[in-house]
Amino acid sequence: MTKKASGILLRPLPGEGPRQPSRRVWVYRTVLDAIVNGSLAVGTRLPAARQLAAEWGMARGPVDEAYEQLQIEGWLQRRVGDGTYVASQLPRKVAGPARLPRPLSQAAQRVLDRFAPYLGQPRQMEQPSRLLSPMPLFARAPMTEGFPLDIWRRLLARAWGDDQLDHMGYGPPAGLDDLRESVARHVSLTRGLVCTPQQVVVVNGPMQAIELIARVLLEPGDRVWIEDPGHTSLPALLEVLHMKVQPVPLDLQGFDTETGIRDAAQAAAVYLHPLTQFPLGHVTTLQRRRRLLQWADAQGAWVIEGNFNDELALVRDVPPPLMALDRQDRVLTMGTFEGITFPSLRIAYLVVPEALAPVFSAMRGLLGDHTSMPLQQTLAWFMDGGHLHARIRAQRERGWRRAQVLVDAVQRYVPPWATLGSLDSGTHACLHLPADLPDTSVVRAARQRGVLTMSLSSMCLRPAGRNGLVLGQASFDEAAITRAMAEIGGVLRAMRVGAYQPTGESR
Repeated sequence: MTKKASGILLRPLPGEGPRQPSRRVWVYRTVLDAIVNGSLAVGTRLPAARQLAAEWGMARGPVDEAYEQLQIEGWLQRRVGDGTYVASQLPRKVAGPARLPRPLSQAAQRVLDRFAPYLGQPRQMEQPSRLLSPMPLFARAPMTEGFPLDIWRRLLARAWGDDQLDHMGYGPPAGLDDLRESVARHVSLTRGLVCTPQQVVVVNGPMQAIELIARVLLEPGDRVWIEDPGHTSLPALLEVLHMKVQPVPLDLQGFDTETGIRDAAQAAAVYLHPLTQFPLGHVTTLQRRRRLLQWADAQGAWVIEGNFNDELALVRDVPPPLMALDRQDRVLTMGTFEGITFPSLRIAYLVVPEALAPVFSAMRGLLGDHTSMPLQQTLAWFMDGGHLHARIRAQRERGWRRAQVLVDAVQRYVPPWATLGSLDSGTHACLHLPADLPDTSVVRAARQRGVLTMSLSSMCLRPAGRNGLVLGQASFDEAAITRAMAEIGGVLRAMRVGAYQPTGESR
C-alpha cells in the first residue's frame, strides 16, 4: 500500500512567531489567510498537527486548537484516520473594500472596469469544457474534436523519457531548436512564408507575443492601429502596455488602410488578421495589403500580421502573407497552434525579420517566462511526424461541411432580412441583423433557448452600425448547428413582432 503524502508545506505568516502571546492565533491566521488568498486550494491536505508543530518549533496543542476552530467555522474538514483538508464548501468571505498602497494605473483600472461583469462568472468567458460544455454556437468553443490523443500521449511520454533529462531545464530563450525548425517548415508549407528557424521565437500564447513586440519595438504613448470590430481583449492589453489604440474599420475588401491614414497617419504599428479576421471573416485583398505596406515603409511603422487558424481558411485564392510581400523588414508574423491542436497547449510563435532575431531572443530570455521544454519537443515531433497536417486536413473537411450546413440552416430557418456574412475563415461567421433588433437582446433571448452566440456590436470600439450575431459553427456537429439556427430563427421572428420578451442580462 502506498503511503499517503504528509500534507502541503506551509510557511508561517511573516512578522509573527511562537513567541507571540497566542500561538493558536498565529496558526489560525496563517492557515486562514492561505485559504482566503487561494494559496491553499479547496481539497488541499494540510500537514498533521504533530508535523506542523514540529516544523514550526512549538507544542501540538495550539495547532490542534487552531485546526478545530477553523473546522467549526467551516474552513477545514478533519477526517479521522485520514487527515485535515481545506473544506470543499468554503464559507462566504466578508471583507471591506481592498486598500492599495497606491491607486491602480489608469490602464489597469479600465481593464478592471471592462471585465468586472465577468469576474466570478467564468462560464461567460472561455467556458472550459471540463466545467461546462459550451452551448452551440459559441464562437470561442475549442475545436478539440478528433484530436489524436493517443499519438499525443505517446509523444509526450517520450519527451519525458530518461534520455530527455535536458528538457527539465529552462531551455533556449527563443525556443527549442527542433520546434523552431518545425515552425519554419510549417509556415512555409501552409502559408508560403519562407523563413529561417532563427527568425522563429516560441512564446506562451498570442498575448505574450504582443507584449514582447511592445517591449522591443514600441514606446509608451505610441499609437497602434487595430481592427474594428475585433478581439475585445486586444485593446485592453495594449492600454495596459501604455499604447494608444486607434480603431480601423473593415469592409468587404478587408482592412481599410485609407481610413487609418486619415485618422492617425503617424501610428507606430498596426495589428491585423488579413486572412481569418475575427469576427467579420473578411479577407484583406492583395491591393489593400500592398497599400498597407506602402504606408508602413513611408511612416517607418511596424506591421504585426496575425495568423490564427489561417490553415483552416476556406479561401481558394489566398493572397500571399504580408511578410512575404515585405521588402523593408517591417512585418512580424504571429501565429498560434491553439485552434489546430488544443487551447491549453499555450504555444504560439513569432516570425521576426532576421535583424531583429537576436534582440527578441534576448528580451524573451530577460522576461524569463519560458515555454515548457517537453511540450515544445512533443509538438515538434507531432508536426514532423505529419500528425498536425493530417489533423488540419480533417479540420478543413469538417469545417467546409459544417459551413454548408450553416448556410442551409440559415436559408431554411432564418428570415431573409437577416443575412449571413463571409464563411471564408472556416470557423465562424456573422449573421447580420436589421437595426431594429439589437443584437444584445437577441443574444440574451437565444441563450434562454440553449444557443450561445456573441453580439457583434460588443466587439466594436466605435459605433459603426454593426449589429449581428457571431456564430461559431466549426466546433459543433451538424445536428447541433441545425437546431441552433432553428432556435435563432424562432427568436428573430418572435422579436420582430414583439411576441418575445427575454429576461436576464445580456452578454
